Amino acid sequence: MDAAVAVFSKISYGTASVEDIARDAGVTKVTVYQHYKSKEELFVACLQRRLERREAVLDEFIHNLAPDVDPLLAVFDWLEDWLDPGKFSGCAFAKAANELGSSMPIVRVIAAVAKMKITQRFAELAEKSGRQHPIQLGQELALIFEGAQSLAFIEESARPAQLARKIASALVKHD
Repeated sequence: MDAAVAVFSKISYGTASVEDIARDAGVTKVTVYQHYKSKEELFVACLQRRLERREAVLDEFIHNLAPDVDPLLAVFDWLEDWLDPGKFSGCAFAKAANELGSSMPIVRVIAAVAKMKITQRFAELAEKSGRQHPIQLGQELALIFEGAQSLAFIEESARPAQLARKIASALVKHD
């Protein structure tokens, strides 16, 4: 699965082949098909795994924050690291929905869930920290988060996360 995630991250679904994935995994194509009925099934499993990983990494990051750190803003610090140009190749969920959303509706569903989870996370953090309008603030911060990801991909820079944090800080102060 890790080899498939890596291949699908580097090249598009349409360009990637099961042969590429098998070669990178050090197994045969037959072995891949013993675990997944199709390239589509493997891709969906990879997308779901990426979502689970992202959520687990964010959970751990937030759990380990010092008590005096505002988690709403700290998420943008995490984002800056996540957007490291040497590691970040664009939002996997947005890219997948763009490429396959029409032909594979499950991909659009997973992408929507991924985006919803970011919004929910911000709203929950806003509520826990006693903000007046946690749902609205969660939606606003999620939009800034998503915009920073898109711009970081285009610019090949983590700088948009720094700007996003600055904007988020202003929003948090006014809520």
